Amino acid sequence: MEKKNSTDAERTWPVEDNPFWLHVEMQVQKWGAIALIAIVIAGLCGLFSQGLLSKKTAISADQRLTVEYDRFGRLQSDLDMQITANATADNRITFTLGGDFMHDFEIRTLQPQPLKMYSRSGELVLEYARPAADKPLTVWLGLTPLGIGNSTQRISVNNATPVTLTQFIWP
Repeated sequence: MEKKNSTDAERTWPVEDNPFWLHVEMQVQKWGAIALIAIVIAGLCGLFSQGLLSKKTAISADQRLTVEYDRFGRLQSDLDMQITANATADNRITFTLGGDFMHDFEIRTLQPQPLKMYSRSGELVLEYARPAADKPLTVWLGLTPLGIGNSTQRISVNNATPVTLTQFIWP
C-alpha cells in the first residue's frame, strides 16, 4: 500500500475562509474590547451612579444654601442628597423642594425629622426649628428614583434664591 500525502488542495473544509470577513471579525473584537474597557472605567468613575464623575455641589447665589448630590443615578437604586442651610436669623428654616422632585423621587430616609412636612402646589416643604445662632442646618435625604431620564429640581431655603440642579437617571 502506498501512502498518499494529502495537500491543502485535496482537503475539503466545512467552511471556506474569506479574508475580508476574518478582518471584519478581528476589528469587531478589537473595538468591542476597547468599548467594554471604556464602559467599565466610566462606571468605576461614577458615570452611571455614585463616584467621582457623579458628585456635584450646587450653591445658591446668595450663599445661603448648599446642595450636595449625584448627577447620575440608576432606576430603583438609592441616591443621597445633602442640603445645608447656612446660619440664618430666622426662627424657622423652611426647605422647599420643587420642580420634578415630587414626581421623580421617593424619599426613603430623612434626617433629622422636620417639625412639619407638607406638599404645596406640587412642592415638598420641610420646616425645621432654627439651630444655634451661628450653626448651619444640614438635612440628609435618601432618595429612590422613580423614572428614567433627566430630572430638574429647584431647592430653596426660606423662599430665598433657589438652587436648580439636574440629575440623569439611567435604566
